[in-house]
Amino acid sequence: MWTLTVSAEGERGPCGRVRELYSNDKVSVAEVSVRGEGEEHYHRRTFEVYYVIDGRGKVVLNGRPVDVGPGDVVAIEPGTRHKVIGNLRMLVVCIPPFDPEDVYRV
Repeated sequence: MWTLTVSAEGERGPCGRVRELYSNDKVSVAEVSVRGEGEEHYHRRTFEVYYVIDGRGKVVLNGRPVDVGPGDVVAIEPGTRHKVIGNLRMLVVCIPPFDPEDVYRV
């Protein structure tokens, strides 16, 4: 059974404005809007996948910038320091589901 959970946009996350689209006990999916520079952080437990919907920017992984644009996918392993810079909109998949207790700012 599929359940769609859409929250109101405006919640702030370490990368930008977050709108949760779906979440269960195994995975969460959110739309994230980045304007400017997000906070560098890492997760101890969470594996993340970013899919860029539109816009352009950089994803900085352990200090190394990667240019991203529409259609690009970035996989982020637990323990990887990361931040997003630019003006873009992306889908973010978190396994296990996003947990604010698993955000460690650098």
